[in-house]
Amino acid sequence: MRLDNHQLHDLLIEKDIQVLYHANTLTTSITYFQQNGLLSRGAVEILGLNQTTQTSDEADKLLNVWNDVFLDSTDLHTFFGRQNYYGPILFELDISLVLNQHFEIWVTKNNPIYWNRNTLDSNRYFQNIDELRSDWDLYPRQKKMITIRNNSTPILFEHVRRVIVDDPRVVINEQDGTQTHLFNEAVKLINANISNGHSLQGKFIVRECGNCWCRDNYLKQVPSIDLKRLFL
Repeated sequence: MRLDNHQLHDLLIEKDIQVLYHANTLTTSITYFQQNGLLSRGAVEILGLNQTTQTSDEADKLLNVWNDVFLDSTDLHTFFGRQNYYGPILFELDISLVLNQHFEIWVTKNNPIYWNRNTLDSNRYFQNIDELRSDWDLYPRQKKMITIRNNSTPILFEHVRRVIVDDPRVVINEQDGTQTHLFNEAVKLINANISNGHSLQGKFIVRECGNCWCRDNYLKQVPSIDLKRLFL
């Protein structure tokens, strides 16, 4: 159910939430850089642009979230002390974006990967601001995703405060004996796509992962092909 934009903004302020977050892979983020804004996966597909495939893609289409942009109310990397599963590029967006009446905003009760085609709308989304406020503490932060529905044009970077790039200090040993430093290669590609005068210029910061399980998880649990999918 669509929530009132101003009432949602007031509730976020009440909950001391000043920033919303969107994490993604480098490939998809470069498409955002080139389009000067975030786009739904459906919009990227229609425009014929590049994005990293996700295991949930077909389910997202069936569940009618393919054209939605998902935002978190907390930095899940910091919140859980591990890597963000969606990718190492994190956009921090000021909550002022929810005041834009052109954005049809719904808030989930759980990640759509746990839905099925028979899940009722009332079990997928909060139905109004009163329900969201009264049941706020009954749902973990990561389940309450702010979704901008039916997105077809870029959500402009005027709302972006910072872009955080994770440096887990992970190096891949290639078959030819060379090494690929994931962060260094990612930075090269970012610099190649952020020209002078770009709206994101000067907004990038590096997160040197040292106080979380990010690096250990990448080294012990994520195959090289998936690391490249995220960072390259």
